Amino acid sequence: MKRMMVEKLNLRWPVCPRAILLRIVLSALAATLGVAAAQPTHGAETLRWKFKPGETLRYTMVQETTQGMKAMGQEFKTSLHQTVDLHWSVKNVAGDGVAELSQTIDRVRTKLEGPGNSFEFDSQAGKAPEGQIASLLTPMLKALVGAEFTFKMNGRGELSEIKVPQKLLDSLRQAGPAANASGMFSEEGMKNLISQSSLTLAEGPLENGKSWTQQAKVPVPMLGTMVMDKTYTFDGPSPKGPDLVQVLLDTKVTLEPAADSNVAVKITSQKGTGEFAFDPQAGRVVSSRVNDKLQMSLSVMGQELEQSTDTITSMTLAKDGSSK
Repeated sequence: MKRMMVEKLNLRWPVCPRAILLRIVLSALAATLGVAAAQPTHGAETLRWKFKPGETLRYTMVQETTQGMKAMGQEFKTSLHQTVDLHWSVKNVAGDGVAELSQTIDRVRTKLEGPGNSFEFDSQAGKAPEGQIASLLTPMLKALVGAEFTFKMNGRGELSEIKVPQKLLDSLRQAGPAANASGMFSEEGMKNLISQSSLTLAEGPLENGKSWTQQAKVPVPMLGTMVMDKTYTFDGPSPKGPDLVQVLLDTKVTLEPAADSNVAVKITSQKGTGEFAFDPQAGRVVSSRVNDKLQMSLSVMGQELEQSTDTITSMTLAKDGSSK
């Protein structure tokens, strides 16, 4: 009976396989948006996004996640390593500064290890992985590579007209009802999450020590809505280089429980920090590192659970910077 309950709660695989696909998309977009939007300078200046038609920016994202779960006398640990190569293309820039952009993921490498299961995928490998997890994840990951997300962005970084690749939507639908039950993986669900992953620039000028805030809300199936309040602070010259400036990040996370949920959730510990190195002359991010730690207690069907998650996400601009 306990085993059936554990499987129902997906504790045998604490990192939900279907969530990996969305995590890749949102992490890549949020990391690039979150950093590139923060264009501080040494003197006070009102910051705005600046793009050139035909410009291409290439980044590599590396994400390390460890997750632990304690339930019904059992303990589970899962590790996830992801490396994603992606590029941004500037299609057009209107007279009012609104840019038409696209993000394309060129390569995905994923390694997932959990209790009694493992999965490893490289979109450039000749042989596809085998096994139960592979049969679930591989089709979606293959659909992700090469898919082009398009959107518009104004000078403050506000997104509009987000379009999700049809090939990716088809792949998610083929994954079965479990992938779409929450609405998170529907077209509207993904648009909503992507739009909330961006960072809007401060309306006024920035100078050393000045902060600005951004709030994002992400729906979590069966639990409610995760609210992330992010505070960015301009910290002056970056230790990463003489021509770079640094922006610090502090994130506070709260949970708005779903009204009809039968799962009681409490965030027992949380910490989110980050640092971004930006080249103000070139107008782009050089590197970033964000660390998110979260511990929660859950009560489900009379059973008490404890879950901890530690994620480190880094972004690095390719050595050639950009191409036109």
